[in-house]
Amino acid sequence: MKTKLVTLATIVMSLTFVEASQAGVLYSNNAGTPFVQSFDTTTGARIFSFIGSGGNGRGVVTVGDVIYTTDASSGFVGKFDRTTGVSLGGFTIAGAGGISTISFDGDNFWTSDYTGSNRAFYVSPTGVVLKTITLSRSEGFYDGLEYFNGKLIANRFDGGFTGGNQYSVYDTDGNLLIADFIDTTGHGNGTGIAYDGTNFYISDIFNNRATIWSGADGSFLGALTLINTADVIEDLSFDFEGRDDTCRVNCNNNAPEPASLALMGLGLAGLAAARKRKTA
Repeated sequence: MKTKLVTLATIVMSLTFVEASQAGVLYSNNAGTPFVQSFDTTTGARIFSFIGSGGNGRGVVTVGDVIYTTDASSGFVGKFDRTTGVSLGGFTIAGAGGISTISFDGDNFWTSDYTGSNRAFYVSPTGVVLKTITLSRSEGFYDGLEYFNGKLIANRFDGGFTGGNQYSVYDTDGNLLIADFIDTTGHGNGTGIAYDGTNFYISDIFNNRATIWSGADGSFLGALTLINTADVIEDLSFDFEGRDDTCRVNCNNNAPEPASLALMGLGLAGLAAARKRKTA
């Protein structure tokens, strides 16, 4: 009985660890050949890699078990199974000629125009454009945009050019809230940006790494070297179901799932029954 209880406890701990580990995974999309990859944020080690949609991979969003990707030459948003990389179809954003980056607010997507304007589009999961805004500090072909805590943060220009890049904060109507909240000057350049619920990660596109910035004051915190990457990483994403500001369906990814909780309850019941028999 003791051996069975130990084994059961081990299974419960393993399931809990699988759920918790998702919070420390960073996803990316790659220009050129659109490799979609994921990395451990503690070690920088690559976890998986598959080829997404399009010929010039740009945006990436992970929502639970689904990864969405964009490319710079069309308005198509591809959907893929997160664990297998198998295509799940996708949708086309009406009137979009190219998309550089994509984000998610828990219900709908935010995308950035890659046809020469400083527009951003609020888009339904079927491709209907719900709102169009302009970002005053951004230039044509900017390629970093992220939704966080009811706001947007976007970079100034295409990070594929050299030099530092600046990221400003806006409300969801496009009104500027904080100019140049993050400035990557002195710490590489910057393309795609991701929010982990506390801090921002920015792709340092030519140095195979992500720089890390404080979500509180925009200060530089360090860098994560991404091991065995495809070159020229563009957009980045954390799982939006693991963030308090965007989770709608499978919240609290750091806690055990209901199945794990049920198994844990079964284990505790077994322990109680064993103790009762021993006492008797």
